Amino acid sequence: MMNKKLICFIAAAVYAALSITIAFALSANEAFDVVANYAITSFEKLGERTAPASTGRLYEVRSPAETEAFLYGERVQLAFDLAAFATAGFDPDKFESEITEEDGWLKIVSEMVEGVDTSNADALSVFENVIRNGRSHLEYHMEHDLFELHLGGGHTFRWAKDPQTNTRGMTFVLNPEPFIEAGLDPDQLEGWTQADVTMMHGPQRGQTVPRLLRNYSFAAE
Repeated sequence: MMNKKLICFIAAAVYAALSITIAFALSANEAFDVVANYAITSFEKLGERTAPASTGRLYEVRSPAETEAFLYGERVQLAFDLAAFATAGFDPDKFESEITEEDGWLKIVSEMVEGVDTSNADALSVFENVIRNGRSHLEYHMEHDLFELHLGGGHTFRWAKDPQTNTRGMTFVLNPEPFIEAGLDPDQLEGWTQADVTMMHGPQRGQTVPRLLRNYSFAAE
């Protein structure tokens, strides 16, 4: 008769193997990617408040103040009204990171996604392609119940899981250091707040770093 300890060991080994197999299967199946799925459906709720508009091969979500925008499609970008930054001392010619200036807007272009299908003229479908292609750049903050998309360089875009109840409905986040080096005085940047943020993603994970935040709330009063 087979030793009971050996039977238990074999059973445990089989269970572990099955668990690993199932875990890999679930992680590879988009239907079970809860974070990504909720990020997409919550972005749809945000779209009900901001009405994404098509600009060529990009979709654009503008802030209520019309001074910031999140653009996505074949590229992902953050755009800002140059006038507001210039008033606070910012000189784009001194900015050493990747940035473009177009029609009075500063644009930070991310290379986080490639090959996104933009042929389907549907804002949510294009956004889903962005999330699926750039899944490693997406983070969920349980304590604030919001999602954050990392564009690189410490610049991100956040949106609430439920923008109707969360006062952190939509937030533009910038790494202030390269802007300060280019003359920006964060205290003079209208509508923005500088705060210390604990990083939960990337090489600075666990570190507390300064960030510039521009938040908009869509929560029902």
